[in-house]
Amino acid sequence: MKIMYINPYAGGPEVGRYWRAFYLAREWQATGHDVTVVTPAYHHLMDGEGMATGPATHGGVNYNFLPAFRYAGNGMKRLLSMLSFALTVLLFLARLPRKCRPDLIIYSSAHPFAFPSALMMARLYRAKIYFEVRDLWPLSLVEVAGISKRHPVVYLLHWIERLAYRKSDRVISLLPGALAHMQANGLESEKFTYAPNGFSLNTPAVALCRHPLLVQLERYRKDGEFIYFYAGALGEPNAMHKFLDALEYLPSSPERKLRFVIVGKGEQGEELKRRCVEGRYDFVSFYDQVDKSVILAALGQVDAGFLVMHDLPIYRFGVSLNKLYDYMAMALPVVGAYHAFNDPIADAKCGLTVQPDQSRELALALSSLSMTRSEELSSMGSRGREYLLANFEYSTIACRILT
Repeated sequence: MKIMYINPYAGGPEVGRYWRAFYLAREWQATGHDVTVVTPAYHHLMDGEGMATGPATHGGVNYNFLPAFRYAGNGMKRLLSMLSFALTVLLFLARLPRKCRPDLIIYSSAHPFAFPSALMMARLYRAKIYFEVRDLWPLSLVEVAGISKRHPVVYLLHWIERLAYRKSDRVISLLPGALAHMQANGLESEKFTYAPNGFSLNTPAVALCRHPLLVQLERYRKDGEFIYFYAGALGEPNAMHKFLDALEYLPSSPERKLRFVIVGKGEQGEELKRRCVEGRYDFVSFYDQVDKSVILAALGQVDAGFLVMHDLPIYRFGVSLNKLYDYMAMALPVVGAYHAFNDPIADAKCGLTVQPDQSRELALALSSLSMTRSEELSSMGSRGREYLLANFEYSTIACRILT
């Protein structure tokens, strides 16, 4: 079967940090399918300055990079980039030679603007179409970004949402609690498939060449520091400023020196660094976004992972966090501050969770985990990895989507 996986923010080896498209495509290829990942030649999750337009192969997976606007931040240029993707997807699909036309189109809604284009061409080619829901649009704009329900973009997104739920042959949700919302907007329950983010046991190896991040981690370890690690975006939705709020309450301990290593980029990066300078938090170190393979190597040199989230109604549908699964895959204990439909850390018994917006409790959890005996830390990490092996390995997720 010819599968075309369209994702506005697809990553992969030497492409960008969101690797779900790559992992799924590789698993489908391994079972005999012909798969192409379609994505813009530029988006904000790419590792570098963008890709050359046209077909390319990365890690053994076929990509096709479409022309795209360049943008920075969350302004009008980013919206234009999203809207233009609808046109470039339509033109790309319309120009496909007959032998390259897909049997299945999967549209992944990092944003859904190009779904109508994918639907139109799927009907023309008599192909099936699946709609993959990563975020609930327009609900995320209303409840997370505070956009008015009467905004024209909200009306447009709601129309696309209902169209996708009604016309798709299958709806794939990364959120375990989203079915009731989708049914209320036109989805037939038998079309629903829960397929969360996950991890792969087989991530492509690259020559790391003594990457500076890895060298620095070795130094921290030699100095006897307990290393917490965060890898991800540094934007408003990621709530890293709330992590900094907790540092004020972090108890000092002569027995254990803490080091927080933060790897990523985003519009709040400079502000976070400024606050650390002003607060004299010299135990917090920032590094730019790096390739996923470097992240995985780094996770093998640290003691624990951490993450912080806002307390938002949207999380009543659940969370599916790549960074958390990376921590668990590398058998790290985790400290998390969140409240959601699901609680993977508690389910796996692989760390400590606290409610969001509780700075003192977060500081206490970070301190407490660092003082835990090494044997128990190892057991926590092992439980997390075993939980992922049983529930979230990409070979299982890929099979679930197509069956």
